[in-house]
Amino acid sequence: MLILRINISLILELRRKNTIFPFDLSIFGNFGVIKQIPSGLLLMQSKYIAFIIIFFLVGSTAFAQSFYRDRIPRLNAVSGGIGGSFMYSDNGGSFRNLGFKVRPAGGFSYSRHLSALVDIKGTVGFQMMESQDPRRYSDSTLLNWYENDQALGSKGTAYYLDVMPVFHLFPYVNHIDRPSVNVFAGIGIGVMAVRTEELRGIDVNAPLVRNNSMTIGYVPIRAGASFRIGPHSDISIEGSFLATFSDDIDGNTGHNRFNDHLFQGQLVFKRYLSPIPFWLKYMY
Repeated sequence: MLILRINISLILELRRKNTIFPFDLSIFGNFGVIKQIPSGLLLMQSKYIAFIIIFFLVGSTAFAQSFYRDRIPRLNAVSGGIGGSFMYSDNGGSFRNLGFKVRPAGGFSYSRHLSALVDIKGTVGFQMMESQDPRRYSDSTLLNWYENDQALGSKGTAYYLDVMPVFHLFPYVNHIDRPSVNVFAGIGIGVMAVRTEELRGIDVNAPLVRNNSMTIGYVPIRAGASFRIGPHSDISIEGSFLATFSDDIDGNTGHNRFNDHLFQGQLVFKRYLSPIPFWLKYMY
């Protein structure tokens, strides 16, 4: 009886303060304390409860859809990069003393994740090239080049296309499980189209310029470090060495021991592509 009296007193006090109960108090009607809750309060309470339920269901569904989409492996990715480059060549300047000119380079790549360790990657890009100022060489060297019909200087652009396997230091299966930092490297095969203007002599009235073009093969070697900046995006620092099969890119042969080669350093942004077409994303 003591417990019942305490409960009835508490209910009366809450009723006096217009407290809204989250349950039907009509069960206490037998005690003559509370007969019913006004219908307006019940309607308002029902609206709040319905809103909370709908909000929870919609939020849970959206989260489940997003989680489901992210668990589907994103095997394909595109990337684009821009940076600086230089050319190792006979008239390109002193490689040992870093006496070469740095020019822009850029590229676009498409890759596919084949396994936890390996991607296959195709790249197209360009590199602007320019040899060192002829005045940096001795008169005897320039005279020897001129007498042997060698270019005193050159500038132009190389357009390249290559494919290679890329190996990851830290393997991963799914894009969502990839590490925050990774190291990668690869080697492949490619073809390059070169367009240049060659300085063949210095005339009193005008320089002697000859246009030249060629298509050559090369072996691309790339390495770098990638950093995860989001669930579907990476940014990386990448270095490339394009080892060509020609010593005549700059129009000059025989002055150096090796063929002409291209070097690049780029900042690359990578995006993992969704396997679901964008017009179907919100139907799942």
